[in-house]
Amino acid sequence: GTTGLEIAKSISPSLAKRTVAMSLDGALADLSDAITKDASIKFVARTDPEALELIRHDAAHVMAEAVQELWPGTQVTIGPVIENGFFYDFAKQQPFEPDDIPKIEKKMSEIIVRNAPFTKEVWSRDAAKKFFRDKGELFKVELVDAIPADQEIKIYKQGEWLDLCRGPHMTSVGQIGKAFKLMKFAGAYWRGDANTPQLQRIYGTAFATEDEL
Repeated sequence: GTTGLEIAKSISPSLAKRTVAMSLDGALADLSDAITKDASIKFVARTDPEALELIRHDAAHVMAEAVQELWPGTQVTIGPVIENGFFYDFAKQQPFEPDDIPKIEKKMSEIIVRNAPFTKEVWSRDAAKKFFRDKGELFKVELVDAIPADQEIKIYKQGEWLDLCRGPHMTSVGQIGKAFKLMKFAGAYWRGDANTPQLQRIYGTAFATEDEL
C-alpha cells in the first residue's frame, strides 16, 4: 500500500521533487498510486522521454478546462494523445473562430500558473452518470456506459474542474510548462460515426522545453 511518492521521498527529497510519475513494470502510473505487489519501479522526471505523453495528456485536460471557462455550457467529449500532440472534441453551439486559438492559449497559461494538483477519485458508475447528466454532459454519460463492468470509473480533478479519464497524470498542472501550442480547428463526428452529432476538434501539441516547440 505504500505509494510511489512515499518511496521517492524515502530515497531523496530531491528525487521526489523532480519526479512527476512512475513506471510500474513498464506501465506508466500516477505517483500517488499505492503499490500492492512486488514490482520494478522507475521514477519518471518531467524531462524523461516517458513523460512527453503525460505532458500532452495533461495539456489536453487544461485545454478542455480553458474552453469550458471561456464558453460555459460547452460539452467535453474525448481528448486523446496522438503521435505529434493531442486533440479534444467539443460540442459547442457556435463554431470556433480563428482568433479563439490565442484566447484559449492565454486561458491555458492562466490555469497552468494556478498549478492545481491532479487528484484521482474512483466513483460508482451511478454517481458518475448522475454528475455528468446533471451537468448536461450527455456524451460523458454515454462514455461511462461504455466502460466495461470490471473496470473502475476514474475521475481526475485539477482544482474545481474534473473529467472522466483512465489516467495517469503528472502530479500537478504546473508541470505542463510553457511549451505548448494549439494548431487548428477541425470537424469531427462523435465516436467517428457520420450518423452521430458533429463536434468541433482542437489540435494541439506540447513538449518538455520551449526549444522543442
